[in-house]
Amino acid sequence: MIVCNRCGKENQDHYKFCLGCGAELTSPAKPGGDIAVMKTMMAESSTLNPSRPAGGTPSPYGAMPGMPPHGAPPAGPPGPMPPPGGPLGAAPMGPGPGVPGMPGMPPRPVPPAPVPGMVPGPGMPGMPGMPPAGPMTGPMPGAIPPAGPPPGVPAGFGAPAPGFPPAMAPAAGPRRCPSCGTDVPPGFRFCGSCGHRMDEASQPVSAPHLAPPVMAPPQPKVTLTLIRPDGSEGGVFELQRGDNKIGRTFAPIFENDGYLSPTHAEIIVAQTSAVVRDLGSLNGVFVKMTEEEEITPGQVFRIGQELLRFDLVTPPEPMPDGTEVMGSPNPGFWGKITVIIGKDVDGSAFPLLGDSITLGRERGEINFPDDGYVSGLHARVSTRDSKVYLADLGSSNGTFYKIAGERTLVNDSFVLLGQQLFRLNL
Repeated sequence: MIVCNRCGKENQDHYKFCLGCGAELTSPAKPGGDIAVMKTMMAESSTLNPSRPAGGTPSPYGAMPGMPPHGAPPAGPPGPMPPPGGPLGAAPMGPGPGVPGMPGMPPRPVPPAPVPGMVPGPGMPGMPGMPPAGPMTGPMPGAIPPAGPPPGVPAGFGAPAPGFPPAMAPAAGPRRCPSCGTDVPPGFRFCGSCGHRMDEASQPVSAPHLAPPVMAPPQPKVTLTLIRPDGSEGGVFELQRGDNKIGRTFAPIFENDGYLSPTHAEIIVAQTSAVVRDLGSLNGVFVKMTEEEEITPGQVFRIGQELLRFDLVTPPEPMPDGTEVMGSPNPGFWGKITVIIGKDVDGSAFPLLGDSITLGRERGEINFPDDGYVSGLHARVSTRDSKVYLADLGSSNGTFYKIAGERTLVNDSFVLLGQQLFRLNL
């Protein structure tokens, strides 16, 4: 066989031109080189064209009526062709349409008889011996019967069960899971996130119209920052939303302060504020004052390193037996400030006279000249309308108020825990 170099169709060895595209065929190389190829070409040429002299092998088709034997010179003009029904077959022969007959060549065969049961195609003329075109009343001979259940199988076998969804056709793009909202790739029957069964009702996700993911706003950190005595910042203790315990046993930043109780206080952090609560500590929790505060008898406050307590001075009352208590003359003292030295241990006491008194290191009615953390004029205690008030006078280090129970804090509030000062950052 010879394979066409143009279209790849296989042709018989004696063909010169391809039956598929008409290209000239090239014989494959054979042992013996060009001489063997030339001999083969000459033999094939003489076989196909008996009028040419040749010295090759005889034609594989044998002698044909009216043609000289292979290799013999022509004896004269060719004789007449045998009538139809001769040794070449019973089919009538004749020249092809539009092609004149060639001397010595058999004419092209007449189209064979029609196949029973076939009709001419549309637009084609009827062929001799074929019935005219018309509607078919039965199946075409040899046609494949229509699909259906095999013999003995009831109708409807293989149909989907009632209530079961039909097979899902692959979608053009990912679909949104109706259960969890996850995008499911096309052709998947179940959601890979929640296992929900997908069906045709699942809406395909259109990529250009996907909503951007909703990002939660970043939550700012809530911290307690240590403020050193020189005003610089030290360590930081991060607070969580909700309850935060403070004490020597809760963080390294607190463990070296001996004035802190093991569980000293707690800070409850909200969105824009926080609440500090004393958990029964020995030395209490102090908050820096930002405005004038009303104080009651027994209120403890701190300026610099001085821990002070306010008490009222009331006139002495007679004993139950009527005897009066002796004392120094009272020029009108209505209260006093007492220095606290330790637990249940008091130091100096300063009586309060007049509408207000001031405290400081150098100026005022009550002075603490040896405390460098007390400003020259630090704080004021005053009375109005039978109430007593404490106010800071713009001191450098502030005045701290000991809380009773709990107190609300805001951003940049200062809290004194033991001997450490912290700033709250919300």
